[in-house]
Amino acid sequence: MKKEASIITDFSRIESDFEAGADFAQLKRDTRRIIQEIKAIPYGTVASYKEIGNLAGLVNAGRQVARILHSLSYKYEMPWWRVIGSDGRIKLTGPAKAEQIRLLKLEKVEVSELGQVKRQKKS
Repeated sequence: MKKEASIITDFSRIESDFEAGADFAQLKRDTRRIIQEIKAIPYGTVASYKEIGNLAGLVNAGRQVARILHSLSYKYEMPWWRVIGSDGRIKLTGPAKAEQIRLLKLEKVEVSELGQVKRQKKS
């Protein structure tokens, strides 16, 4: 009997293990803090590149957050799809944008086909 590959659709069950098969301790302190903040974004919510930088204790780190996501998101199993621009729009283009929209919708985040995310009001 052939086993079928399963697709993860419930991202809330992914473990947060920063050192799983990766050299997390070897990264720069700021990079580790940014990764930790990205991994801490709750299921069904989003944060902007700027917010991640601020939470990591860094000023004007939006571009640094984007570079880290681009180069390390798969190695450290970061929920890259939960990071958007400060204006509430998805900043990726093409197939990556479509995939981000799909993943956010799986988490019940309201997002238009053009990539505008409806953010929840903070209480």
